[in-house]
Amino acid sequence: MERIEERVDRLERLTEYLIEEMADFKKWVMRYMAQTDRRIEEYRAETNRKIEEYRQEHKQELRESNKRWGEIANKLGTIVEDIIFPALRPVIEKYFGCEVQRLATRLIYRKKSEGIYEEFDAVAECENMVFLVEVKSTPREKHIEEFKEKAKRFLEYFPEYTNKKLILIMGSLAFDDGFVKLLSQAGIYAMAYREWEYMDILNFEEVQNA
Repeated sequence: MERIEERVDRLERLTEYLIEEMADFKKWVMRYMAQTDRRIEEYRAETNRKIEEYRQEHKQELRESNKRWGEIANKLGTIVEDIIFPALRPVIEKYFGCEVQRLATRLIYRKKSEGIYEEFDAVAECENMVFLVEVKSTPREKHIEEFKEKAKRFLEYFPEYTNKKLILIMGSLAFDDGFVKLLSQAGIYAMAYREWEYMDILNFEEVQNA
């Protein structure tokens, strides 16, 4: 009888011990999970912080890069204009046999009441002719039609030139042969370097005979 009671006592103590151990284990698991959750949150917060820092740095670099490219593009446009404009008078007088009476660069038409603002790269005026010059650092086929439409608006904005023959010239540092052909078909003179010697009209005869 005593053995049974001893066994019961040992079983009860063992059960209590197991219950205490399970309680301690549960507490440990809860602490571990809490620590793990905290580490995960800390890692997530740190990761988000680094991602945001990288994003801000990248945005700043992108802004600076765009600014530099914009400055380069503006400078390139200025270089093209600075090279082409001084050659306008001698080229016009050579090919069209007229004395340039007036030469304007960056001629601006503005009409605030209608929200109109347009800039024309260069206008050269002779007695019976007026030359409208469009300068492109990187000529594209779409620029041809755009230039023709711009020429129509030019005559609308400046009706004093309607009694003169309007001649269109597109200027650049260089044109490929295919683009010169397109300009010739459109009745537009191509003005660029001829074999890198001096600014010249590349398709004078073609436009004259068109």
